[in-house]
Amino acid sequence: MDNKLTLTNRKNLCLTGIEKVVGISDSELLVEVDGVALSVQGSNMEVKKLDVESGILEVDGMINNIKYFDKKQKLSFIKRIFK
Repeated sequence: MDNKLTLTNRKNLCLTGIEKVVGISDSELLVEVDGVALSVQGSNMEVKKLDVESGILEVDGMINNIKYFDKKQKLSFIKRIFK
């Protein structure tokens, strides 16, 4: 599945190609895209649309950091964030 990340003015994020949602809070979300973890950190984040079947996620809020993790990093990162 192809994926696309669109960030507008650091306030509106649209992700496509989402395979799995691992965790969501108002300051962080963790999803799986193409078999790797994608972490988005910010503040006052609110999910506006989530369609796992179509692989679409839309988030509003202040986005401060977006980071992809390879497969080796993914498990340790998930354990650390979602204790």
